[in-house]
Amino acid sequence: MRAKTLDISQSNQNKSETKAIMDYILKSTKKFNPTLRSLTMVEKLIYVNKEFDSKSHLYKKLPTGMQYPSFNFILKVLEKQNKIMIDKDGSIFWTGSASPKLQQILDKSVEY
Repeated sequence: MRAKTLDISQSNQNKSETKAIMDYILKSTKKFNPTLRSLTMVEKLIYVNKEFDSKSHLYKKLPTGMQYPSFNFILKVLEKQNKIMIDKDGSIFWTGSASPKLQQILDKSVEY
C-alpha cells in the first residue's frame, strides 16, 4: 500500500510541475509568441548538437532568423521542461531524453 501512495504523490508533483510550466507559457506568450516551428527548430538544433558554448553561438547556428526575445523565451521554456540546462558560464546542454516517437519525428523532419 505504501508504494501506491508514493506513486500517487509523485504523480501529483509531476502534475503541479506541468501546471506551473503551462502557466508560465501562457503568461509569457502575451509578450512573445514564438511559433511551434520556431520552438521545434531550436529544440532540434540543441538535440542534434548536444551542447553549445553560448546563447549567441546557438543563435547564429539557427537556419532562419528569429527575434532574440522569442529565442530567449524558447530557451526558458526548454529549461523549465528539463530538456536543456544552461550553465553559469552560459553553456547550453541537452539533458532531455527523446521518446522513441519524438526520435522518429526528429529524424524524419526536414529543415527549410
